[in-house]
Amino acid sequence: MTSTLQPKPADRVALIITVVLGAVAGVVTIVQAVIRIIRIVPNRDVPVTVAFADTPATLPVGPGGSPVAVVPQQVEILASDMAPITVFSLIAAEVIYALAVVTAIVCVSLAIRNIIRGRAFSTANVGLVGTLTFVVAIGWILTWLFSTMGANGAASALAGEYPENTAIPIALVVPFAIAALGALSAAFVAGNRLQRETEGLV
Repeated sequence: MTSTLQPKPADRVALIITVVLGAVAGVVTIVQAVIRIIRIVPNRDVPVTVAFADTPATLPVGPGGSPVAVVPQQVEILASDMAPITVFSLIAAEVIYALAVVTAIVCVSLAIRNIIRGRAFSTANVGLVGTLTFVVAIGWILTWLFSTMGANGAASALAGEYPENTAIPIALVVPFAIAALGALSAAFVAGNRLQRETEGLV
């Protein structure tokens, strides 16, 4: 005997809206990636965000546009004639990020479908949440790796040599998100086990 817990009508509508918004986000992500790749491929005046460590600069942000000393954390440069490995890294970062986002949206949408059908802690959902955690983790690591390689390569193309003051930015919120997804995956595993044990008593 399989027990199911159907969501309330209002919850069902909210879940369906979430799926629709996820689909829209997936399309937007793909379009943005394509536009970005189109700008990268010609290898001319490609905008690349580069992080620098403790590098002073002056910006006209004072009274009347007077220069003020600042220490920018990130700047956007326009790089041309980059090395092939740099162009590849920039394109790979965009492709991997888009694939990771779309895959994550698909996993969430399939999990929501199962929840709507009353199978929140099914084995399928356990697998989907586990896959979601893996995709987010690997996608973030690879996107960060190729983005850093591309940014450093772009800075090198602009400076004519490898700049020594480039930094490696890390978004700390992502590891926390991965840890949260790991905890959610563990909760789904526990819920699945508890549901199977409960069904065995019926």
